[in-house]
Amino acid sequence: MSNQGPLTSYLLSSTPNALKRATNHPFLASAGRGTLPKSQLSQWLSQDRLYAQSYIRFIGLLLSKIRLPTQNPTSPGPHTPTPEHNAITVLIDALVNIRTELAFFEKTANDYDLDLTAISAEEGGCTLTSCGLGSDITTSAGISTSGSGSCPGIAGGEGEGPRLGDGNGGGDGAGGACLASTDESSSAPGHGLCLSQGECQMPSGGVICTPGAQFNESGRETEPAAVGGDVGGKVGVQGGGERCGNLFFCASRTTRAYIDMFMSAGSSGVSILEGLAVLWATEVCYLRSWRFAAECMGKDGEKDYGKDADGGALREKFIENWASVDFEGFVNRIGDVVDEMAGQIKGVEELKIMQARCLEWWRQIVWLEENFWPNVK
Repeated sequence: MSNQGPLTSYLLSSTPNALKRATNHPFLASAGRGTLPKSQLSQWLSQDRLYAQSYIRFIGLLLSKIRLPTQNPTSPGPHTPTPEHNAITVLIDALVNIRTELAFFEKTANDYDLDLTAISAEEGGCTLTSCGLGSDITTSAGISTSGSGSCPGIAGGEGEGPRLGDGNGGGDGAGGACLASTDESSSAPGHGLCLSQGECQMPSGGVICTPGAQFNESGRETEPAAVGGDVGGKVGVQGGGERCGNLFFCASRTTRAYIDMFMSAGSSGVSILEGLAVLWATEVCYLRSWRFAAECMGKDGEKDYGKDADGGALREKFIENWASVDFEGFVNRIGDVVDEMAGQIKGVEELKIMQARCLEWWRQIVWLEENFWPNVK
């Protein structure tokens, strides 16, 4: 990595062990060696796509914070771009990039038969555990939602919805050996928001939102749950009539925590500099992670990636894209804007306060990055 200024260098050097765990993860080593199963890649990719979708809203929140300085329109000569102008440029580029990225997800998943709604019982998905009066939905962030703004089929706007709960989610690699740090389900038809984020905005009295056929804990497929009293079907039932063990696609706890962190960093009480530092931190961790995976591909000249456990998706497409020089240039440009804005701060004490605030965001992101990678055997 290059072009690091005072604030970005400070953050990168502040948590070396945690950064190495987050970016030298066994999942990445397996990805680089071609041993990651297609099912596990699908599970991770489905959550990463939800992250990418929330990224769009985060960028929008950051753009809304920027106030361009007024300039005299009659002054001769071109205006020198201010840090605010540079921030707008890099944020617009981020939006263009993420639009391209989402299309890349879809095409590559289709080409390699990957499931972008895959979940695992251990690291993602929502579990249908009971149905009765007063039930509601618990998001992966632990927030219960019910009432007129909720879907009657899931959140019990009329006191009939099932209770749901999420499962747990999901150093610089340059020049080092590939040593990982150690310190199937199906999609459900329905509302995209409630399935992707664990909550539904369908007004009370509207169309009932109900999971489709899923697999219970014993591995047997079940029919859609009877929700609201008049949607036929059956589901795995234990003693006492309790519906249990049905998983359907939504954000995992870690994904939801990442989404919540984005929304917090984009909120009105957080400075644009902190928001940009969050954006840079997520991207620099992602770049370093896939640079590590690229190292693990080795130098044996083996190019027959079709024999890989995932069919070659990672080593033929994903790793090359996420470890590219172009991506590094984009990450560095964000870092340049962060350091440029930090350089405008007057006073040693004020700079220390901002460094401390950015450090708290950095620690959150490094922790989330480490926990976003699924465990591999």
